[in-house]
Amino acid sequence: MGIVGSYFFKSEGNLMTNQYPLGIFSWFGYVLPFPERLRLINEAGFAATSIWWEDEDTPWQIKKESMPKLVKEMGLILENLHVPYNDSSEMWSENKSVRSGFIQRHIRWLQDCAGYGIPMMVMHLTEGITTPQPNGYGAESMLELVKVAEKLGVTIAIENTRRNDNVPYLLSKIPSSYLGFCYDSSHYFLTDKLDFHLFDNYGERLVTTHLSDNDGLEDRHWLLEEGIIDWSQVARHFPTSYRGCLTLEAYPTAEEREGSPQLFLKRALQKLITLQSLVELESSTK
Repeated sequence: MGIVGSYFFKSEGNLMTNQYPLGIFSWFGYVLPFPERLRLINEAGFAATSIWWEDEDTPWQIKKESMPKLVKEMGLILENLHVPYNDSSEMWSENKSVRSGFIQRHIRWLQDCAGYGIPMMVMHLTEGITTPQPNGYGAESMLELVKVAEKLGVTIAIENTRRNDNVPYLLSKIPSSYLGFCYDSSHYFLTDKLDFHLFDNYGERLVTTHLSDNDGLEDRHWLLEEGIIDWSQVARHFPTSYRGCLTLEAYPTAEEREGSPQLFLKRALQKLITLQSLVELESSTK
């Protein structure tokens, strides 16, 4: 069985007693060595993190293959890895050889997840401003990946980005418990505002979150409550079946960057705890 609806976490370092472990992406906007960022995340009180699956080159070099071990040694939950989205629109191409390249890249990344004990791979479905409409070629591409994911025991999380129709399209075509979606609140507010059709129609397929706020104009990656997203509405529609992490993908503003990363992470955790309470309150009344 996949992690959809049954994702329970235990961390030897930070044990979370609440329903949702709280996490933040390992890149949170301050240029620091990867191990130092992990230490600060842990000391701030977060239970989980996730990683970008590419080497970090400057100013401190680290190979991506060493990241999972460092996360686990820090006592953090390694929730998922996010794979590069270069050329991700190729999955919808009519050209079979083009689609094959896309598929093979993602199969290798699924194998990386299995090899390093990472339960989930987050991926984009398109790249750039002009994006292809959902089609059967894309569904075939995703089905091939899902079959591999099922064999490896790795869940694929497809993230909502510029289009609001490709995630529900694929979820409706492929009912596997190893295919779910990553809810990016900033992306979603830009495409759908407060129309929570993705939660309302596919809530049981939610497997992870990228939480941040914006001004309704651009993908700002602000901390919660620093923009105009109505978080009470997010909490009201949030799926009661969800058992994963509440994870931030947020970066400091220019003003916040003048302060310390410790202060930013403290504020980030406080904002996330507030949302956690809202979600749990709404869940208890349903």
